[in-house]
Amino acid sequence: MKLFENIYAYTWGSAFYDSSNSYVISDGETAIIDPGTYKSYTNLFGLLKNDGVGSIDYVLNTHLHKDHCESNQMFMRKGALLGFDERDRTISQFGFSSDLKLGKRFVVGNTEVEIIRTPGHSPGSLTFYIQKYGVAITGDLIFEGGIPGRFDLYGGDRHEFVQSLEKLRELDAEYILPGHKRIMKGRKGIDSMLEGAIEIVGLY
Repeated sequence: MKLFENIYAYTWGSAFYDSSNSYVISDGETAIIDPGTYKSYTNLFGLLKNDGVGSIDYVLNTHLHKDHCESNQMFMRKGALLGFDERDRTISQFGFSSDLKLGKRFVVGNTEVEIIRTPGHSPGSLTFYIQKYGVAITGDLIFEGGIPGRFDLYGGDRHEFVQSLEKLRELDAEYILPGHKRIMKGRKGIDSMLEGAIEIVGLY
């Protein structure tokens, strides 16, 4: 589904509950963020083709849990370069190595992406923020309704999780593109959901 001129979203809902949503930036070059699992790959590939998305130059991961990264190699074997925070190698069942040294900015064609460290769900969790559209691709930090992601998994950290949610509040994002379930829209509603998620995490 095309969200903006250069941004596409593929959200699965209950169809593939055990696979992450996937997002694409296509602007001269093309990056896919969180390709998901093998189970959803055939559907994802068909939707990319239907949307006219060509070859993938970069695969970026918000984190390296299986449901977000199992299909990395389906694109890597066609020449895509991989980028993630190396801290997540400690929690991954895969032997991925990052081809890209991700700093605070990454440019896909003519689209600039801000890369923000948002650990807590995993030690190397990242948020990809596209200021031009007010879009934050957040992995498993928060879901619709203000439900926070898990911080009790191996490599998770409650304190870091809260700090990461606070970072999201500072972005003034108009859209949150989460790792699962539906996209969240509207600055005021997003801020309320983030505030609620912080309160929920604080109960533990």
